[in-house]
Amino acid sequence: MAMKTKLTALMAAAIALTACSASTTVATNPDALAHGAAVKTLDAGKLNSLPTGSIYVRMIRFAQPVGYVIHSKQHVSSVIYVEVGVHRLTLDGQAPVDLVAGQAFFHQSVAHTHENPGPGPSVWYSIALWPSSARGTALVDKVARAAFESGDIARDTWPQGAYSQVLRQVTLANLGTSGAHRFGGLSALYVLSGSVTIKNAHSAPLTLSTGQGVDFLPDVALQETNAGQSPAVYLEFITTAVGKDFEVPLQQPPAA
Repeated sequence: MAMKTKLTALMAAAIALTACSASTTVATNPDALAHGAAVKTLDAGKLNSLPTGSIYVRMIRFAQPVGYVIHSKQHVSSVIYVEVGVHRLTLDGQAPVDLVAGQAFFHQSVAHTHENPGPGPSVWYSIALWPSSARGTALVDKVARAAFESGDIARDTWPQGAYSQVLRQVTLANLGTSGAHRFGGLSALYVLSGSVTIKNAHSAPLTLSTGQGVDFLPDVALQETNAGQSPAVYLEFITTAVGKDFEVPLQQPPAA
């Protein structure tokens, strides 16, 4: 009888613990859910390794007249994104690639040329991770300007080896939000049109307007929301160690 009583007590405790566990399951906060958001992956590529030493994100904007050609020497792997017009990219030894507005192309570190074949002006960006030692180096051409540059990023604790790079375009409708999430890698955001408020787990909310950008270290809780009345469009440039989660949805909005 004593043994039976003991077993009964253990079963009762187990049932109680199960009930307690079920009752404490955390439901997703509705404020953390995405709505009015459209995400489009534009292109992606692989880096066999990151630049040596500290690094920074640089987004260079080019306003290129019709017929204008830029000869670029070999530099770090980068993503070309076209905002306006047509861009013709010719990598050394390869056939030309024509990109139209809204398209992107990841290319490895090879010599190349940039041309605007017309019929109108072309506005495009070169987006890449650079070694901090390259900061301050003159830009490749007079039609180029630095649209966004992050601070220097120490990566002593980051994994060695290969990394993926992805460029996405996100469109938020009026009152739209990305939902709460975190990237497994370094992320940089640049606003093409409208304004975006970004909540993050490390500081107060930040509102960016057209032509402004920001970067975040890996594994920081984020949530982007349209801060204006018209649609907001921004780019996300994410560099992630191969094998890490690219993006993880979160159940609660970020709280600094």
